[in-house]
Amino acid sequence: MSKRQDLNINIESFKNGDQQFFERLYIAYFEKLCVYSLNYISDKDAIQDLVQDVFVALWTNRKKIVITTSLKSYLYKMVYYKIMDVHRITKKKNDLLSSYYKDALDFVIESDEDYKAERLKKLENCIEELPEKCKKVFIAKKIANLKNEQVAAQLNISIKTLEGHITKAFKLIRNCMNHPKSIAN
Repeated sequence: MSKRQDLNINIESFKNGDQQFFERLYIAYFEKLCVYSLNYISDKDAIQDLVQDVFVALWTNRKKIVITTSLKSYLYKMVYYKIMDVHRITKKKNDLLSSYYKDALDFVIESDEDYKAERLKKLENCIEELPEKCKKVFIAKKIANLKNEQVAAQLNISIKTLEGHITKAFKLIRNCMNHPKSIAN
């Protein structure tokens, strides 16, 4: 009898509830599947839980499974799909939490019109305090929404110089917005 035929017999006996085959399978693959999972997850406890869940699902659904490849490949695919499910669920939770956080923040900012008006006024003041050339570049690029080439041609500067002014403007505005004192050149 070939190894493939022997494996098919074992899979059939497993489907019929052969616990000894299942235990041998568990012992042979549990650690290997945990090591494989380290490629996707760094939490060892979570990995062990995940692989354990895969074996529970394998045993629970043993009568329904159809293995068209090797049993080893099937186990690795089960683990991979379980990892992807966990990532999808985690991403949905994180996206939902981010959405709640953003909504709460937007609500707080919108509900405080005085705060909003005060921040806009401060932003205007910070832009006004920028060095002259830096202010011209920033206003043309970010407020007038002109393309880099247009601004560079209009102000007779290089694209690299324009990018330097934009970077400097953002840094100065950020400092100005976060600190009560004015911009220092």
